[in-house]
Amino acid sequence: MNAATWLRRHVGLIGLVGLLVIGLAIRLVVLSWPGHGGDTQITARWAEHMAQYGPWGFYEHDATDYQALLYIYWPLGALFDGAALVRAVKSLSIPFDMALGVLLYFVALRFTASPRALLAPALYLLNPAVLLAGPVWGQVDATGTLAYLAALLAVSAGWYPAAGALGVMAMLIKPQAGIVALPVAVVAFIRGRAVHSASPLARVAVGAVVAYVVVAAPLRLDPIRFAGRVMSAGSLKPFTSLNAPNVWGILNGYKMPDGPLFWIGAILLLIGLVVALLPLRRRQDLKTILTVGLFVVFAFYFLPTRVHERYLFPAMALMAPMAAVNWRVFVVYLLMTAAFALTITYALVWSTTAFGLPKPIEQLLITRTAAIWIGLTLIATAATVAILLLRPPLADTEPSRSP
Repeated sequence: MNAATWLRRHVGLIGLVGLLVIGLAIRLVVLSWPGHGGDTQITARWAEHMAQYGPWGFYEHDATDYQALLYIYWPLGALFDGAALVRAVKSLSIPFDMALGVLLYFVALRFTASPRALLAPALYLLNPAVLLAGPVWGQVDATGTLAYLAALLAVSAGWYPAAGALGVMAMLIKPQAGIVALPVAVVAFIRGRAVHSASPLARVAVGAVVAYVVVAAPLRLDPIRFAGRVMSAGSLKPFTSLNAPNVWGILNGYKMPDGPLFWIGAILLLIGLVVALLPLRRRQDLKTILTVGLFVVFAFYFLPTRVHERYLFPAMALMAPMAAVNWRVFVVYLLMTAAFALTITYALVWSTTAFGLPKPIEQLLITRTAAIWIGLTLIATAATVAILLLRPPLADTEPSRSP
């Protein structure tokens, strides 16, 4: 085999390695930018307490809703201290971003040829919103997103225990990522009903229980206590929107008491989730499952109150393979990315003094008018994506497969 033939056969993997190197280099550069100092200090404290007290004693001295991440913070707290520890926890999203880049490439290969499939990891790894939310801000939404996407892939392939375990892992990494349990459970239920068997759903449940026990038992966190923590976190900031330009952010503004609007938002969310799951009645192929997973994220972001600005993050990964396949989705993805990046920037500017922009741009960004236009753009792009993904020419490009 000559060099030219070898290059042609491996152009995709070579391109992927190049994207990973570029993505890593960019992240190492922006890592030094000031982000959300409060969040990274809290995360560093969790790491120190895990190193000091271990999982068994952690909840006697501290509390967090990111239980699965404590096992990653633990060695960081043991190895680093002070500014080095803060930098270590701020960089934690980077390896998960790299893993998502690799996974998105192989997902895209299911739908298109190798050179074009590189668009999927490129859109994610070079995404300004992803960079701002991760190595700049210091948050780790990439971890929950990786588990979310992996759970959808597992249930698509019929790996039901793994899908259940990954769904619970997503919930224990970021509670909002646990909504992936809905499409996972519905796919398992529909497939089981088609063959008159409860086995798929039961296997999902077994995987979920095992994963919960493995993560939560060392922390002495029983399900009732865990549910209490999630509900407590949800009631901590009873506002219409926590910097998320969704329906309530547009209509009522940010950080306004939601009062009775909470229940209206809850009803809208319930309706939105039911509608989001409907495509699974007709098909349970990979593209439909990814699409439904994306719609669930949209419903959770745009409809209820008390939504944080970053809850749209999983959409940046879930949309990428579809954007690599369809140029219309690609264009809409770019528009959504720009609006979402402005949303993250707004939250950084408004919440911290460390992250700053030139004053004229900053003053324009934090105006009510800017928030409304950003929100309308996000809603319009989400609606457009839904229409494009549900159109028969796109939805029917891959025949339904049995796992």
